[in-house]
Amino acid sequence: MALIATLGTREVSADEVFPLLSSSGLWPQLMREMVIDRVLRSLDCSFEEVEAYYRKPLAEDSDFFEKRQKQMTLEGVGEQDLDFFLKKPVLLERFRQEMFAGKVENAFLSMKTGLDKVVFSMIRNRNHELIREVYFRLESGEETFSSLASKYSEGREASSFGQIGPVELKQLNPVLARKLHIAQPGVLNAPIVIDGLGVITLLCEKIAARLDDAMRQRIIVQLFDEWVKKEVAGYFYQEIGDGEEGRD
Repeated sequence: MALIATLGTREVSADEVFPLLSSSGLWPQLMREMVIDRVLRSLDCSFEEVEAYYRKPLAEDSDFFEKRQKQMTLEGVGEQDLDFFLKKPVLLERFRQEMFAGKVENAFLSMKTGLDKVVFSMIRNRNHELIREVYFRLESGEETFSSLASKYSEGREASSFGQIGPVELKQLNPVLARKLHIAQPGVLNAPIVIDGLGVITLLCEKIAARLDDAMRQRIIVQLFDEWVKKEVAGYFYQEIGDGEEGRD
């Protein structure tokens, strides 16, 4: 059995670890961390930056670094890698900012429609004849949307009198999202069919996405995650021989 590492007081072999990685679905995470580490190992940061990152645990325990390094050693981290893994969160944030902060504005504009939020009311039922009848009752003002939704809607919105949101458009069914994107607040929309269900909607409010600090950070993380996926695909799944031209 090939020894992989010593964890605590136990020696762990490949025969033990590899089946667990596979059965637990941990290979994708391991592959992700491997391509990230390949980039981060070329970076560095100061001890002051590391202290600033761990400010809270250090305030609670002045021996935090020593204890963290001891724990990593027990988990199989070699002495030569202890500093790197302590610095890794700082290096990761630096890489994200340096690589993707300048791309945020364009990315935001390209995805803004999906980031806009809506509050809307909906009634859906697989009985299309019933949906048409409900629509005419709503159109005539015979009954309120909330009362009919609680009676006839077959979705989770029945428990909230038909109201849903605020929710981002990209999180909705694409057909429903397109309908609400062009809808006018307060105007009852004619029934449409989505996934076999008759659906009536009424847009209550549209909340435009704003490029504030939280949104900037969210987009940076999203761009980084997309980059990681491409790196994993290129590093682990490229055909043998790809990129080998010009090598002896």
